Amino acid sequence: MINLLKVERTERVDQMKIKLSMILDQLKAYRYEYVEGDAGDQLGFSSVRLLKPLEQGYKKEVLYLGSAAVMQQIDSRHLPSQLICLADSSLQFENNKVHNIDLALIHSDCDIDVLLEKIADIISEYHQIYTEMIRRITDNRGLAEIINAMTPILGNPLYVADADFKVLARTDCVLEQPDQWRHIVENGIEDGYISSSVNDFYYMKDLVQKTEHQHEPVFFSGNALYPHSFCTMNLASRNKKMGLVTVFETERPFSIGTKATIEFFSDLLIMEIQKNLTLISNEGVKLGYLFAEILTGNPHSENELRKVVNYVDIAFPEKFFIVVLKSRHDNRNRYELTFLRKKIISLVKNTICIIHQNNIVMLANDSSSRQFSDQGLSEIENWLTDSQMVLGVSDDGSDIKQIRKSYQEALTAIDLGLKSEREDRIFLYDRCRFAHLMDVIANLENSEAFGHPALARLQLYDHKKGANLVETLYCYMKNGRSQAQTAKELHLHRSSLQYRLTKMEEVMGAELDHYQTFLHLQLTYEMLKPI
Repeated sequence: MINLLKVERTERVDQMKIKLSMILDQLKAYRYEYVEGDAGDQLGFSSVRLLKPLEQGYKKEVLYLGSAAVMQQIDSRHLPSQLICLADSSLQFENNKVHNIDLALIHSDCDIDVLLEKIADIISEYHQIYTEMIRRITDNRGLAEIINAMTPILGNPLYVADADFKVLARTDCVLEQPDQWRHIVENGIEDGYISSSVNDFYYMKDLVQKTEHQHEPVFFSGNALYPHSFCTMNLASRNKKMGLVTVFETERPFSIGTKATIEFFSDLLIMEIQKNLTLISNEGVKLGYLFAEILTGNPHSENELRKVVNYVDIAFPEKFFIVVLKSRHDNRNRYELTFLRKKIISLVKNTICIIHQNNIVMLANDSSSRQFSDQGLSEIENWLTDSQMVLGVSDDGSDIKQIRKSYQEALTAIDLGLKSEREDRIFLYDRCRFAHLMDVIANLENSEAFGHPALARLQLYDHKKGANLVETLYCYMKNGRSQAQTAKELHLHRSSLQYRLTKMEEVMGAELDHYQTFLHLQLTYEMLKPI
């Protein structure tokens, strides 16, 4: 993709389109009238030339500059689609006859050749800006750098979000009025997403409706709650929405050329987003895409994964574990999960946390034992109870190849924990590793054939005689064959326990002191008992 961009670099610059309003923005010293044409997106130019009355077929991609005298020699139906005219008192025209062209009337007695050179310089400057932006894209400088380069040209801060309103990058360069931009970021971006949860960001409720089918910038005026106006434009390619760009009027008042300048930059932003959707320059987003790829199970060698991690410049933790938060309700929407994700991020140190397959999945730093201390567990458990969530924790890992395995461990911990019908909210894989082994064996085809038949004989004896030797055997097993501890737990005299152990061996036809026999009985019991 990068090589392709380099090949198309010159072609892209040739396709650059400047609007007349952008030129007028740079001609503030002149008094002018502007009549915007109806052609809309079809307009745009990349060069300027003098208007000649006898020229055959004016080019659509050229801006023409002419005097009032020359303009009046041309039938209004045949005027070029983009025109600047040095007006004087002799010029007379009717607006309804030039509605199909972009027309600016300059009320000045300046020399036309001087004005032509000035306009040519402005166009050349836009060429340089566009070329420099293309270079940043092909050099993989990242979306954040591109946005910071656009900020002083637009005169205001901006951000770019994806189609799900996840903010990919935003202005973070030096501003003249940083407090206003900081206020917008803090109150209008919630956990990395454009937010409608605070009053200051009032526009969110109708933002989608007003911009959904628009292919040009849409202006939103501020009000008492939100004093800053802004301009938003969809970023789309082949009718597929890639995201949106929003520019805020905090530094410099919007001008006649603001919308056209946003359109001018939109193609560049689309190029950057399209370049590689899994490696967007925002570090958190890049790691998020990589993380989701690994969780999904797409095959990657360790070398491939390391290359990507190095490319996105991420400090992969020396120790990590995977945390999965799962809702007890299947109908949790993404906005609820986004809020819950923000909360768990505040409770557990992490490298990345994403919403994946309707669960919240986190790659947590350090070891689970250090992060999940008794005090920390208490706070998390209270929050899980309030939010009706359960949490699975994997074993600790240190190798990037272990992420997928750790993710499966956390899911398994939740699955086994919920099957046990315990009231716990946190399930650690380390505490259910043996239960996982037994669950795997129990689900094998003909798993009953692997069990020791002696246990079945003991169960049959209990059923016929109304005895409880199986219960006694289990207590003896879990107490490590300690007769003293077993007798104490069952409230039996040592001699009574000894009688039961002898009876067990007689009924089962097996010796409990034999290591492999005893182990086989333990595994059989664990395999057959409910989780």
